[in-house]
Amino acid sequence: MSMKDRLVDQAKKLASSSTVVRVVSNDRVMRLATGVMDAKNRLRAARERAAEAWDILLNGHALPNIDPALDDEAGVHGAAPARAAAPRAAANGGALSTVEEATTDRAAARPRTNGAAANGAGTYVAAAAEQQLATQMAARTSLSRIGGRDVFEKAFKFMTADNARAMGVYPFFRPLDFNNGPEAQLEGRSVIMLGSNNYLGLTTHPKVREAARSAIDKYGTSMTGSRLVNGSMRLHNELEEKLAAYHGKEAGLVFTTGYQVNIATISALLSNKRSVAIIDKDDHASIYDGVRLAQAAGARMVRYKHSDPAALDGALSELADTEGALVITDGVFSAQGEIASLPGIVEVVKKHKARLLVDDAHALGVIGPGGRGTAAHFGLSKDVDLIGGTFSKSLASIGGWLVGERKVLDYIQHFAYSFLFAASAAPPCVAAAMAALEVMQEEPWRQEKLRENFTYMRTELQRLGFELGKTETAVIPIYIRDDLKTVMMWKSLLDDYAVYVNPFITPGVPPKQQVLRTSYMATHERKHLDHALEAFEKVGKKFGVI
Repeated sequence: MSMKDRLVDQAKKLASSSTVVRVVSNDRVMRLATGVMDAKNRLRAARERAAEAWDILLNGHALPNIDPALDDEAGVHGAAPARAAAPRAAANGGALSTVEEATTDRAAARPRTNGAAANGAGTYVAAAAEQQLATQMAARTSLSRIGGRDVFEKAFKFMTADNARAMGVYPFFRPLDFNNGPEAQLEGRSVIMLGSNNYLGLTTHPKVREAARSAIDKYGTSMTGSRLVNGSMRLHNELEEKLAAYHGKEAGLVFTTGYQVNIATISALLSNKRSVAIIDKDDHASIYDGVRLAQAAGARMVRYKHSDPAALDGALSELADTEGALVITDGVFSAQGEIASLPGIVEVVKKHKARLLVDDAHALGVIGPGGRGTAAHFGLSKDVDLIGGTFSKSLASIGGWLVGERKVLDYIQHFAYSFLFAASAAPPCVAAAMAALEVMQEEPWRQEKLRENFTYMRTELQRLGFELGKTETAVIPIYIRDDLKTVMMWKSLLDDYAVYVNPFITPGVPPKQQVLRTSYMATHERKHLDHALEAFEKVGKKFGVI
Protein backbone atom coordinates (compact mmCIF):
# COMPACT_ATOMS: atom_id res chain seq x y z
CA MET A 1 0.00 0.00 0.00
CA SER A 2 1.37 3.42 -0.99
CA MET A 3 1.90 6.23 1.47
CA LYS A 4 -1.03 8.08 -0.08
CA ASP A 5 -3.34 5.07 0.30
CA ARG A 6 -2.29 4.59 3.92
CA LEU A 7 -2.99 8.23 4.70
CA VAL A 8 -6.42 8.02 3.05
CA ASP A 9 -7.19 4.82 4.97
CA GLN A 10 -6.16 6.40 8.27
CA ALA A 11 -8.22 9.49 7.47
CA LYS A 12 -11.30 7.34 6.83
CA LYS A 13 -10.84 5.47 10.11
CA LEU A 14 -10.39 8.75 11.96
CA ALA A 15 -13.45 10.27 10.29
CA SER A 16 -15.64 7.34 11.33
CA SER A 17 -14.54 7.29 14.97
CA SER A 18 -17.19 8.25 17.54
CA THR A 19 -15.09 11.17 18.86
CA VAL A 20 -14.67 12.76 15.44
CA VAL A 21 -18.31 12.13 14.57
CA ARG A 22 -19.38 14.00 17.69
CA VAL A 23 -17.00 16.87 16.93
CA VAL A 24 -17.90 17.31 13.29
CA SER A 25 -21.63 17.04 14.03
CA ASN A 26 -21.30 19.85 16.57
CA ASP A 27 -22.92 22.97 15.13
CA ARG A 28 -20.22 25.45 16.17
CA VAL A 29 -17.33 23.28 15.03
CA MET A 30 -18.94 22.69 11.66
CA ARG A 31 -19.70 26.35 11.10
CA LEU A 32 -16.11 27.22 11.99
CA ALA A 33 -14.80 24.57 9.61
CA THR A 34 -17.04 25.86 6.85
CA GLY A 35 -15.84 29.41 7.38
CA VAL A 36 -12.16 28.49 7.34
CA MET A 37 -12.23 26.08 4.41
CA ASP A 38 -14.61 28.03 2.20
CA ALA A 39 -14.02 31.70 3.00
CA LYS A 40 -13.40 32.70 -0.63
CA ASN A 41 -16.53 30.99 -1.87
CA ARG A 42 -18.59 32.38 1.01
CA LEU A 43 -17.62 35.89 -0.10
CA ARG A 44 -18.60 35.05 -3.67
CA ALA A 45 -21.91 33.64 -2.41
CA ALA A 46 -22.51 36.81 -0.41
CA ARG A 47 -22.04 38.90 -3.57
CA GLU A 48 -24.49 36.62 -5.38
CA ARG A 49 -27.02 36.97 -2.58
CA ALA A 50 -26.71 40.75 -2.65
CA ALA A 51 -27.20 40.78 -6.41
CA GLU A 52 -30.25 38.54 -6.15
CA ALA A 53 -31.68 40.66 -3.35
CA TRP A 54 -31.39 43.71 -5.55
CA ASP A 55 -33.01 41.79 -8.42
CA ILE A 56 -35.89 40.78 -6.16
CA LEU A 57 -36.40 44.37 -5.06
CA LEU A 58 -36.39 45.63 -8.66
CA ASN A 59 -38.52 42.93 -10.24
CA GLY A 60 -40.86 42.15 -7.37
CA HIS A 61 -40.35 38.39 -7.19
CA ALA A 62 -42.28 36.84 -4.32
CA LEU A 63 -39.95 36.03 -1.47
CA PRO A 64 -39.89 32.46 -0.15
CA ASN A 65 -42.57 31.76 2.37
CA ILE A 66 -43.05 28.86 4.74
CA ASP A 67 -46.18 26.79 4.76
CA PRO A 68 -48.24 27.80 7.83
CA ALA A 69 -48.88 24.12 8.42
CA LEU A 70 -45.19 23.75 9.28
CA ASP A 71 -44.87 26.81 11.50
CA ASP A 72 -45.14 26.30 15.24
CA GLU A 73 -46.60 29.68 16.09
CA ALA A 74 -48.03 31.62 13.13
CA GLY A 75 -51.75 32.22 13.55
CA VAL A 76 -52.28 29.46 16.09
CA HIS A 77 -54.83 29.94 18.89
CA GLY A 78 -53.17 29.29 22.23
CA ALA A 79 -49.59 29.72 20.96
CA ALA A 80 -47.14 32.18 22.46
CA PRO A 81 -46.99 35.53 20.58
CA ALA A 82 -44.31 35.55 17.89
CA ARG A 83 -41.40 37.93 18.35
CA ALA A 84 -41.44 40.59 15.68
CA ALA A 85 -38.70 40.74 13.05
CA ALA A 86 -36.73 37.87 14.53
CA PRO A 87 -34.71 35.88 12.00
CA ARG A 88 -35.76 32.27 11.65
CA ALA A 89 -33.12 30.01 13.12
CA ALA A 90 -31.96 27.13 10.99
CA ALA A 91 -32.10 23.73 12.58
CA ASN A 92 -28.29 23.55 12.61
CA GLY A 93 -28.09 26.57 14.91
CA GLY A 94 -27.40 29.27 12.31
CA ALA A 95 -29.77 32.07 11.33
CA LEU A 96 -30.89 32.55 7.75
CA SER A 97 -32.40 35.73 6.40
CA THR A 98 -35.21 35.57 3.89
CA VAL A 99 -32.91 36.47 1.02
CA GLU A 100 -30.38 33.88 2.17
CA GLU A 101 -33.13 31.30 2.10
CA ALA A 102 -33.96 32.35 -1.44
CA THR A 103 -30.42 31.67 -2.59
CA THR A 104 -29.41 28.71 -0.44
CA ASP A 105 -30.09 26.14 -3.14
CA ARG A 106 -28.04 28.08 -5.68
CA ALA A 107 -25.14 29.13 -3.48
CA ALA A 108 -24.70 26.00 -1.40
CA ALA A 109 -24.87 23.42 -4.19
CA ARG A 110 -21.47 23.61 -5.88
CA PRO A 111 -19.90 20.58 -7.60
CA ARG A 112 -16.55 21.39 -5.98
CA THR A 113 -17.97 20.89 -2.51
CA ASN A 114 -19.89 17.80 -3.55
CA GLY A 115 -16.72 16.29 -4.90
CA ALA A 116 -14.87 16.98 -1.68
CA ALA A 117 -17.50 15.15 0.29
CA ALA A 118 -17.75 12.26 -2.15
CA ASN A 119 -14.06 11.47 -2.51
CA GLY A 120 -13.24 11.57 1.20
CA ALA A 121 -10.54 14.23 0.89
CA GLY A 122 -10.44 15.13 4.56
CA THR A 123 -12.72 15.23 7.55
CA TYR A 124 -13.16 18.99 7.69
CA VAL A 125 -13.85 19.34 3.97
CA ALA A 126 -16.48 16.61 4.29
CA ALA A 127 -17.87 18.40 7.33
CA ALA A 128 -18.08 21.63 5.35
CA ALA A 129 -19.96 19.87 2.56
CA GLU A 130 -22.33 18.23 5.02
CA GLN A 131 -22.85 21.57 6.73
CA GLN A 132 -23.88 23.10 3.43
CA LEU A 133 -26.30 20.24 2.91
CA ALA A 134 -27.63 20.76 6.42
CA THR A 135 -28.13 24.45 5.66
CA GLN A 136 -30.08 23.54 2.54
CA MET A 137 -32.27 21.11 4.44
CA ALA A 138 -32.88 23.53 7.29
CA ALA A 139 -33.53 26.66 5.24
CA ARG A 140 -37.18 25.75 4.64
CA THR A 141 -37.15 27.64 1.36
CA SER A 142 -40.15 27.50 -0.90
CA LEU A 143 -38.88 27.10 -4.43
CA SER A 144 -42.49 26.92 -5.55
CA ARG A 145 -42.66 30.71 -5.10
CA ILE A 146 -40.06 31.27 -7.84
CA GLY A 147 -41.78 32.74 -10.89
CA GLY A 148 -40.79 33.65 -14.43
CA ARG A 149 -41.40 32.82 -18.06
CA ASP A 150 -40.20 29.25 -17.62
CA VAL A 151 -42.27 27.29 -15.12
CA PHE A 152 -39.48 24.68 -14.99
CA GLU A 153 -37.00 27.23 -13.58
CA LYS A 154 -37.73 26.25 -9.99
CA ALA A 155 -37.08 22.59 -10.82
CA PHE A 156 -33.61 23.31 -12.21
CA LYS A 157 -32.76 25.35 -9.10
CA PHE A 158 -33.73 22.51 -6.76
CA MET A 159 -30.35 20.96 -5.85
CA THR A 160 -30.80 19.55 -2.35
CA ALA A 161 -31.90 16.07 -3.40
CA ASP A 162 -29.13 15.78 -6.03
CA ASN A 163 -26.50 16.80 -3.49
CA ALA A 164 -27.80 14.34 -0.91
CA ARG A 165 -27.79 11.53 -3.48
CA ALA A 166 -24.23 12.35 -4.47
CA MET A 167 -23.17 12.20 -0.84
CA GLY A 168 -25.00 8.91 -0.22
CA VAL A 169 -27.29 10.41 2.44
CA TYR A 170 -30.58 10.69 0.55
CA PRO A 171 -33.13 8.84 2.71
CA PHE A 172 -36.30 9.00 0.62
CA PHE A 173 -37.94 7.01 -2.20
CA ARG A 174 -35.71 4.00 -1.55
CA PRO A 175 -37.19 1.11 -3.59
CA LEU A 176 -37.66 -2.08 -1.58
CA ASP A 177 -37.06 -5.39 -3.32
CA PHE A 178 -39.49 -7.18 -1.04
CA ASN A 179 -41.48 -6.42 2.10
CA ASN A 180 -42.70 -9.26 4.27
CA GLY A 181 -43.80 -7.20 7.27
CA PRO A 182 -41.30 -7.25 10.16
CA GLU A 183 -38.45 -7.73 7.70
CA ALA A 184 -37.87 -6.32 4.22
CA GLN A 185 -35.27 -6.62 1.50
CA LEU A 186 -33.50 -3.47 0.35
CA GLU A 187 -30.97 -3.67 -2.48
CA GLY A 188 -30.55 -7.39 -1.91
CA ARG A 189 -30.06 -7.05 1.85
CA SER A 190 -32.44 -8.08 4.62
CA VAL A 191 -33.40 -5.26 7.00
CA ILE A 192 -35.61 -5.03 10.09
CA MET A 193 -38.58 -2.88 9.08
CA LEU A 194 -39.36 -0.23 11.68
CA GLY A 195 -40.77 2.22 9.16
CA SER A 196 -44.06 0.65 8.12
CA ASN A 197 -47.65 1.37 9.13
CA ASN A 198 -48.61 -2.29 8.70
CA TYR A 199 -49.58 -2.27 12.37
CA LEU A 200 -51.38 -5.61 12.56
CA GLY A 201 -49.14 -7.32 10.00
CA LEU A 202 -52.07 -8.17 7.72
CA THR A 203 -50.57 -7.38 4.31
CA THR A 204 -49.35 -10.96 4.01
CA HIS A 205 -52.19 -12.68 5.89
CA PRO A 206 -53.47 -15.70 3.89
CA LYS A 207 -57.11 -14.61 4.16
CA VAL A 208 -56.33 -11.09 2.94
CA ARG A 209 -54.25 -12.37 0.02
CA GLU A 210 -56.90 -14.86 -1.00
CA ALA A 211 -59.62 -12.19 -0.91
CA ALA A 212 -57.62 -9.99 -3.28
CA ARG A 213 -56.93 -12.90 -5.65
CA SER A 214 -60.55 -13.99 -5.69
CA ALA A 215 -61.72 -10.44 -6.40
CA ILE A 216 -59.41 -10.21 -9.40
CA ASP A 217 -60.70 -13.53 -10.70
CA LYS A 218 -64.32 -12.47 -10.25
CA TYR A 219 -64.33 -8.74 -10.99
CA GLY A 220 -61.05 -7.96 -12.75
CA THR A 221 -58.46 -5.41 -11.73
CA SER A 222 -60.41 -2.15 -12.01
CA MET A 223 -63.87 -0.66 -12.52
CA THR A 224 -62.40 1.93 -14.97
CA GLY A 225 -64.81 4.60 -13.83
CA SER A 226 -65.96 6.74 -10.94
CA ARG A 227 -68.48 5.75 -8.28
CA LEU A 228 -70.89 8.24 -9.88
CA VAL A 229 -71.23 6.31 -13.12
CA ASN A 230 -70.01 2.75 -13.63
CA GLY A 231 -67.59 2.40 -10.70
CA SER A 232 -69.92 1.38 -7.88
CA MET A 233 -70.27 -2.30 -6.99
CA ARG A 234 -72.12 -4.30 -4.40
CA LEU A 235 -68.63 -5.00 -3.03
CA HIS A 236 -68.22 -1.29 -2.17
CA ASN A 237 -71.64 -1.18 -0.52
CA GLU A 238 -70.93 -4.33 1.49
CA LEU A 239 -67.72 -2.88 2.94
CA GLU A 240 -69.46 0.43 3.68
CA GLU A 241 -72.13 -1.38 5.67
CA LYS A 242 -69.53 -3.38 7.61
CA LEU A 243 -67.46 -0.30 8.43
CA ALA A 244 -70.55 1.56 9.66
CA ALA A 245 -71.64 -1.35 11.85
CA TYR A 246 -68.09 -1.79 13.21
CA HIS A 247 -68.03 1.85 14.36
CA GLY A 248 -71.65 1.99 15.46
CA LYS A 249 -72.57 4.57 12.83
CA GLU A 250 -75.51 4.86 10.48
CA ALA A 251 -73.62 4.73 7.17
CA GLY A 252 -70.22 4.37 5.55
CA LEU A 253 -68.55 5.59 2.38
CA VAL A 254 -65.56 4.00 0.60
CA PHE A 255 -63.02 6.18 -1.21
CA THR A 256 -60.12 5.44 -3.57
CA THR A 257 -57.47 6.66 -1.11
CA GLY A 258 -57.29 7.81 2.47
CA TYR A 259 -55.92 11.18 1.35
CA GLN A 260 -59.04 11.63 -0.78
CA VAL A 261 -61.27 11.17 2.28
CA ASN A 262 -60.12 14.44 3.82
CA ILE A 263 -59.92 16.39 0.59
CA ALA A 264 -63.45 15.37 -0.44
CA THR A 265 -65.15 15.62 2.96
CA ILE A 266 -63.73 18.97 4.00
CA SER A 267 -64.15 20.69 0.63
CA ALA A 268 -67.74 19.45 0.27
CA LEU A 269 -68.87 20.51 3.75
CA LEU A 270 -67.02 23.85 3.92
CA SER A 271 -68.19 25.34 0.64
CA ASN A 272 -68.93 29.01 1.32
CA LYS A 273 -67.81 32.14 3.15
CA ARG A 274 -69.79 31.23 6.28
CA SER A 275 -67.82 28.01 6.78
CA VAL A 276 -64.77 27.71 9.03
CA ALA A 277 -62.31 24.85 9.40
CA ILE A 278 -60.92 24.71 12.96
CA ILE A 279 -57.94 22.39 12.86
CA ASP A 280 -55.21 21.16 15.17
CA LYS A 281 -51.91 22.74 14.24
CA ASP A 282 -50.32 19.31 13.77
CA ASP A 283 -53.04 17.79 11.60
CA HIS A 284 -52.06 15.65 8.61
CA ALA A 285 -51.22 17.23 5.25
CA SER A 286 -54.37 15.77 3.69
CA ILE A 287 -56.45 17.82 6.12
CA TYR A 288 -54.57 20.98 5.19
CA ASP A 289 -55.11 20.24 1.50
CA GLY A 290 -58.82 19.69 2.07
CA VAL A 291 -59.00 23.03 3.86
CA ARG A 292 -57.16 24.75 1.00
CA LEU A 293 -59.82 23.50 -1.41
CA ALA A 294 -62.50 24.82 0.94
CA GLN A 295 -60.72 28.17 1.11
CA ALA A 296 -60.99 28.43 -2.66
CA ALA A 297 -64.78 28.45 -2.15
CA GLY A 298 -64.50 31.17 0.51
CA ALA A 299 -64.17 29.18 3.73
CA ARG A 300 -61.75 30.23 6.45
CA MET A 301 -59.09 28.24 8.29
CA VAL A 302 -58.34 28.71 11.98
CA ARG A 303 -55.68 26.64 13.73
CA TYR A 304 -55.47 25.91 17.42
CA LYS A 305 -52.56 24.86 19.62
CA HIS A 306 -51.80 21.16 19.34
CA SER A 307 -54.22 18.96 21.29
CA ASP A 308 -55.32 21.89 23.47
CA PRO A 309 -59.08 22.06 24.17
CA ALA A 310 -58.70 25.47 25.83
CA ALA A 311 -57.13 26.88 22.67
CA LEU A 312 -59.91 25.29 20.63
CA ASP A 313 -62.46 26.93 22.91
CA GLY A 314 -60.81 30.29 22.29
CA ALA A 315 -60.89 29.77 18.52
CA LEU A 316 -64.55 28.78 18.48
CA SER A 317 -65.47 31.68 20.77
CA GLU A 318 -64.32 34.16 18.15
CA LEU A 319 -66.61 32.90 15.38
CA ALA A 320 -69.39 35.12 14.15
CA ASP A 321 -72.96 34.04 14.85
CA THR A 322 -73.45 33.42 11.13
CA GLU A 323 -70.44 31.10 10.80
CA GLY A 324 -70.49 27.32 11.10
CA ALA A 325 -67.43 25.35 12.15
CA LEU A 326 -66.08 21.90 11.40
CA VAL A 327 -63.43 20.93 13.95
CA ILE A 328 -60.91 18.48 12.51
CA THR A 329 -58.26 16.53 14.37
CA ASP A 330 -56.12 13.48 13.92
CA GLY A 331 -57.08 10.74 16.34
CA VAL A 332 -53.49 9.53 16.59
CA PHE A 333 -50.93 12.01 15.27
CA SER A 334 -48.82 10.32 12.63
CA ALA A 335 -45.45 11.82 13.57
CA GLN A 336 -45.78 12.00 17.38
CA GLY A 337 -47.79 8.84 18.10
CA GLU A 338 -49.82 10.96 20.50
CA ILE A 339 -53.54 10.42 21.05
CA ALA A 340 -55.70 13.53 20.65
CA SER A 341 -57.27 15.01 23.80
CA LEU A 342 -60.67 13.92 22.54
CA PRO A 343 -62.71 14.21 25.77
CA GLY A 344 -61.86 17.90 26.11
CA ILE A 345 -62.30 18.49 22.37
CA VAL A 346 -65.74 16.88 22.36
CA GLU A 347 -66.83 18.98 25.32
CA VAL A 348 -65.77 22.20 23.61
CA VAL A 349 -67.32 21.21 20.27
CA LYS A 350 -70.67 20.53 21.97
CA LYS A 351 -70.47 23.80 23.90
CA HIS A 352 -70.20 25.78 20.65
CA LYS A 353 -72.58 23.57 18.64
CA ALA A 354 -69.88 22.82 16.08
CA ARG A 355 -69.28 19.55 14.22
CA LEU A 356 -66.34 17.17 14.64
CA LEU A 357 -64.34 15.07 12.18
CA VAL A 358 -61.67 12.68 13.51
CA ASP A 359 -59.06 11.23 11.16
CA ASP A 360 -58.35 7.76 12.58
CA ALA A 361 -55.80 6.60 10.00
CA HIS A 362 -53.23 5.66 12.67
CA ALA A 363 -55.75 4.65 15.34
CA LEU A 364 -57.78 1.95 13.59
CA GLY A 365 -56.59 -1.45 14.76
CA VAL A 366 -54.21 0.15 17.29
CA ILE A 367 -56.32 1.63 20.09
CA GLY A 368 -59.85 1.28 21.39
CA PRO A 369 -61.89 -1.87 22.08
CA GLY A 370 -61.50 -4.21 19.12
CA GLY A 371 -59.21 -1.67 17.46
CA ARG A 372 -62.12 0.70 16.81
CA GLY A 373 -60.01 3.81 17.22
CA THR A 374 -59.84 7.03 19.17
CA ALA A 375 -63.52 7.70 19.85
CA ALA A 376 -64.04 4.14 21.08
CA HIS A 377 -60.84 4.41 23.14
CA PHE A 378 -62.48 7.21 25.15
CA GLY A 379 -66.02 5.83 24.97
CA LEU A 380 -67.09 8.76 22.79
CA SER A 381 -68.14 7.08 19.55
CA LYS A 382 -71.65 8.61 19.68
CA ASP A 383 -70.21 12.09 20.26
CA VAL A 384 -68.02 12.25 17.13
CA ASP A 385 -69.94 13.25 13.98
CA LEU A 386 -67.58 11.83 11.36
CA ILE A 387 -64.73 9.32 11.61
CA GLY A 388 -62.49 8.66 8.63
CA GLY A 389 -59.32 6.85 7.75
CA THR A 390 -57.38 4.79 5.25
CA PHE A 391 -57.04 1.17 4.19
CA SER A 392 -53.26 1.58 3.94
CA LYS A 393 -52.40 0.97 7.60
CA SER A 394 -54.18 -1.72 9.60
CA LEU A 395 -56.52 -2.66 6.73
CA ALA A 396 -53.58 -3.78 4.58
CA SER A 397 -54.79 -2.28 1.31
CA ILE A 398 -55.23 1.00 -0.60
CA GLY A 399 -58.35 3.11 -0.18
CA GLY A 400 -60.21 5.22 2.33
CA TRP A 401 -63.33 5.17 4.51
CA LEU A 402 -65.70 7.54 6.25
CA VAL A 403 -68.56 6.77 8.66
CA GLY A 404 -71.30 8.98 10.05
CA GLU A 405 -74.92 9.98 9.49
CA ARG A 406 -76.42 8.72 6.23
CA LYS A 407 -77.65 12.13 5.05
CA VAL A 408 -74.25 13.73 5.63
CA LEU A 409 -72.42 11.03 3.68
CA ASP A 410 -75.03 11.18 0.94
CA TYR A 411 -74.38 14.92 0.62
CA ILE A 412 -70.60 14.40 0.46
CA GLN A 413 -70.81 11.80 -2.29
CA HIS A 414 -72.96 14.14 -4.39
CA PHE A 415 -71.03 17.39 -3.80
CA ALA A 416 -67.34 16.43 -3.44
CA TYR A 417 -65.69 16.75 -6.86
CA SER A 418 -62.67 14.75 -5.72
CA PHE A 419 -65.05 11.86 -5.00
CA LEU A 420 -67.44 12.33 -7.92
CA PHE A 421 -64.79 12.38 -10.63
CA ALA A 422 -62.16 9.99 -9.24
CA ALA A 423 -61.97 6.36 -10.34
CA SER A 424 -63.44 4.06 -7.72
CA ALA A 425 -61.41 1.81 -5.44
CA ALA A 426 -60.32 -1.32 -7.31
CA PRO A 427 -62.11 -4.60 -6.45
CA PRO A 428 -59.00 -6.41 -5.10
CA CYS A 429 -58.26 -3.43 -2.82
CA VAL A 430 -61.81 -3.36 -1.47
CA ALA A 431 -61.89 -7.13 -0.98
CA ALA A 432 -58.51 -7.11 0.80
CA ALA A 433 -59.63 -4.32 3.17
CA MET A 434 -62.87 -6.16 3.94
CA ALA A 435 -60.95 -9.34 4.73
CA ALA A 436 -58.53 -7.40 6.95
CA LEU A 437 -61.46 -5.88 8.86
CA GLU A 438 -62.77 -9.39 9.47
CA VAL A 439 -59.36 -10.70 10.61
CA MET A 440 -59.03 -7.78 13.04
CA GLN A 441 -62.15 -9.00 14.78
CA GLU A 442 -61.39 -12.72 14.49
CA GLU A 443 -57.82 -12.42 15.82
CA PRO A 444 -57.83 -9.95 18.73
CA TRP A 445 -54.40 -11.23 19.78
CA ARG A 446 -52.90 -9.03 17.07
CA GLN A 447 -53.87 -5.80 18.80
CA GLU A 448 -52.71 -7.22 22.14
CA LYS A 449 -49.36 -8.26 20.66
CA LEU A 450 -48.96 -4.87 19.00
CA ARG A 451 -49.51 -3.12 22.33
CA GLU A 452 -47.01 -5.43 24.00
CA ASN A 453 -44.41 -4.65 21.33
CA PHE A 454 -44.72 -0.87 21.30
CA THR A 455 -44.92 -0.69 25.10
CA TYR A 456 -41.70 -2.70 25.35
CA MET A 457 -39.90 -0.47 22.83
CA ARG A 458 -41.13 2.74 24.44
CA THR A 459 -39.95 1.57 27.87
CA GLU A 460 -36.54 0.42 26.64
CA LEU A 461 -35.85 3.46 24.47
CA GLN A 462 -36.67 5.74 27.39
CA ARG A 463 -34.39 3.66 29.61
CA LEU A 464 -31.55 4.21 27.12
CA GLY A 465 -32.08 7.95 27.43
CA PHE A 466 -33.86 8.83 24.17
CA GLU A 467 -36.44 11.60 24.07
CA LEU A 468 -39.75 10.18 22.82
CA GLY A 469 -42.31 12.89 23.47
CA LYS A 470 -45.85 11.89 24.50
CA THR A 471 -46.28 8.81 22.33
CA GLU A 472 -48.86 6.29 23.51
CA THR A 473 -49.20 4.16 20.39
CA ALA A 474 -47.35 2.10 17.79
CA VAL A 475 -45.69 5.25 16.43
CA ILE A 476 -42.62 6.08 18.53
CA PRO A 477 -40.65 9.18 17.47
CA ILE A 478 -37.05 9.50 18.60
CA TYR A 479 -36.34 13.23 18.81
CA ILE A 480 -32.99 14.27 17.35
CA ARG A 481 -33.84 17.95 16.75
CA ASP A 482 -31.22 18.45 14.04
CA ASP A 483 -31.57 17.80 10.30
CA LEU A 484 -28.08 16.57 9.52
CA LYS A 485 -27.73 14.44 12.64
CA THR A 486 -31.12 12.86 11.93
CA VAL A 487 -30.05 11.87 8.41
CA MET A 488 -26.65 10.60 9.54
CA MET A 489 -28.18 8.48 12.29
CA TRP A 490 -30.70 7.07 9.80
CA LYS A 491 -27.82 6.16 7.50
CA SER A 492 -25.81 4.50 10.27
CA LEU A 493 -28.80 2.48 11.49
CA LEU A 494 -29.45 1.23 7.97
CA ASP A 495 -25.90 0.73 6.71
CA ASP A 496 -24.27 -0.57 9.88
CA TYR A 497 -27.12 -2.44 11.59
CA ALA A 498 -29.74 -3.15 8.88
CA VAL A 499 -32.46 -1.28 10.79
CA TYR A 500 -34.90 0.67 8.61
CA VAL A 501 -36.50 3.77 10.14
CA ASN A 502 -37.96 6.98 8.70
CA PRO A 503 -36.10 10.30 9.13
CA PHE A 504 -38.44 13.29 9.43
CA ILE A 505 -36.57 16.52 8.70
CA THR A 506 -37.46 20.10 7.74
CA PRO A 507 -39.48 21.22 5.93
CA GLY A 508 -41.54 18.08 6.62
CA VAL A 509 -41.47 18.97 10.31
CA PRO A 510 -40.91 22.36 12.01
CA PRO A 511 -37.36 23.35 13.02
CA LYS A 512 -36.09 21.55 16.12
CA GLN A 513 -38.76 18.85 15.74
CA GLN A 514 -36.67 16.45 13.63
CA VAL A 515 -37.18 12.81 14.55
CA LEU A 516 -36.38 9.27 13.60
CA ARG A 517 -39.91 7.94 13.29
CA THR A 518 -40.24 4.30 14.25
CA SER A 519 -43.40 2.21 14.05
CA TYR A 520 -44.17 -1.30 15.20
CA MET A 521 -46.23 -4.32 14.17
CA ALA A 522 -47.96 -7.19 15.85
CA THR A 523 -45.70 -9.51 13.83
CA HIS A 524 -42.41 -8.14 15.18
CA GLU A 525 -40.68 -10.78 17.28
CA ARG A 526 -38.60 -9.98 20.35
CA LYS A 527 -35.40 -10.77 18.39
CA HIS A 528 -36.26 -7.96 15.94
CA LEU A 529 -36.89 -5.49 18.74
CA ASP A 530 -33.79 -6.39 20.75
CA HIS A 531 -31.54 -6.10 17.70
CA ALA A 532 -33.04 -2.68 16.99
CA LEU A 533 -32.49 -1.57 20.60
CA GLU A 534 -28.85 -2.59 20.42
CA ALA A 535 -28.48 -0.59 17.21
CA PHE A 536 -30.24 2.47 18.65
CA GLU A 537 -27.97 2.43 21.70
CA LYS A 538 -24.77 2.27 19.65
CA VAL A 539 -25.82 4.88 17.11
CA GLY A 540 -27.27 7.16 19.79
CA LYS A 541 -23.97 7.15 21.68
CA LYS A 542 -21.95 7.55 18.48
CA PHE A 543 -23.77 10.77 17.63
CA GLY A 544 -24.01 12.06 21.19
CA VAL A 545 -27.81 11.85 21.41
CA ILE A 546 -27.71 9.65 24.53
